[in-house]
Amino acid sequence: MVETRRERLRDELTAEIIEIGRRQLAGGGVANVNWRAIAREVGMNPASLYTYVDGINDLYTRILASSFRSLADAVATASRAAGHLDARDRLLECARAYRSWAIDRPNEFNLIFTDQIPGYEAPNEGESFQAAMDVNTPFLDAVVEIVTGRCGALSIDELTADEKVVAYALRSTMHGFTILEVNHHAPYTEGADDLMISSLSLLLDVAGPQR
Repeated sequence: MVETRRERLRDELTAEIIEIGRRQLAGGGVANVNWRAIAREVGMNPASLYTYVDGINDLYTRILASSFRSLADAVATASRAAGHLDARDRLLECARAYRSWAIDRPNEFNLIFTDQIPGYEAPNEGESFQAAMDVNTPFLDAVVEIVTGRCGALSIDELTADEKVVAYALRSTMHGFTILEVNHHAPYTEGADDLMISSLSLLLDVAGPQR
């Protein structure tokens, strides 16, 4: 079905509203996301925003989905660029992209991975949920290949218990290093990227095929 001009304009304005919300988030965290300020910037009264976004919680969900999608795209791009490498090196490149995105966008990273908004609960389905799953796909594809020795043969749900332990240890290490650094809780002050990669490499040294 061909999209009408009215529908295209609506989509463009909705995307602009979400992008303004993301900019506000990036500039000062969740508390900086302001419904009235968004309305002013797009040139309408606050009530008119409801034509495009179903209230502040819907706006949070759309910002969440957009941020997850941005992170997923960054990780997927790194994975594709490393497509000529083996699974171990692809995984490390995905980890570097994950960390780099988070360091550049700490407020967005915290929004999508921590409960920062009183009374708001992210949906467990729909676009934001799918985008969250897509963040993990290139990383876990590499993990599956590493722990099974087979490329594209299995999903993580089909792994053995021991293989899942390895997969979750690798994913948790990457995320743990990143979230500590983003929130200035890391016990180190420099060389964060090298420390994360070294830690992942140590795990990978024992993460060969587990069958």
